[in-house]
Amino acid sequence: MGAKKRRYSGELANPIVIPAPPTFEGAFTDERVRQFRETRQQHRQEAEDRAGEKLLEKMSLLMKHYGIADESDFATLAWTLACEHVPGFRVVPEEKTRRGRKRKWDVPTLQKLLDTVNSLKGQHGTDRRALTFMVRNEQHASTWGPPLNHKGSKEQWVETLESRLQDAKRYIARLDSLHKEFSDIQTALLKKFRKL
Repeated sequence: MGAKKRRYSGELANPIVIPAPPTFEGAFTDERVRQFRETRQQHRQEAEDRAGEKLLEKMSLLMKHYGIADESDFATLAWTLACEHVPGFRVVPEEKTRRGRKRKWDVPTLQKLLDTVNSLKGQHGTDRRALTFMVRNEQHASTWGPPLNHKGSKEQWVETLESRLQDAKRYIARLDSLHKEFSDIQTALLKKFRKL
């Protein structure tokens, strides 16, 4: 649920590896120490050059990953990375506090109900049949059976679960539409800041 972050792959998922520096071996003479220092300095310079080249290659790949055509447009890249990785740059809808009795069915429970029904629906055909199975099957009844204080029948509990399942589906649909809406807002903001 919620926004999915883009996963990096290939070269963007792997660090730049440089060879380990040479180590000094053998007897300490002035000439050998001088040669070692030269070799070490040459190694450091080669490692810095190699790392610099790889960083430039990876920067180009990062620009392509985010769909930025102009490889000199670092401002757009900075805004894109900030919006994706820094929570303070995300645009999200206001969460309103609800009045009245608190819900017993929180979002993780609704998601778990939806996932369980979806996993059983292939075997049982419909949501209702999957829910009935969940209430009557020992393995699932410990989680999805009627609570101890439930005064109705198992069929009534199945109806309750069916109502909560509809809540879950509506919630996921709403999240998806909000995600798209706010993704569009972020894209518009990035375009606006690109012009600055």
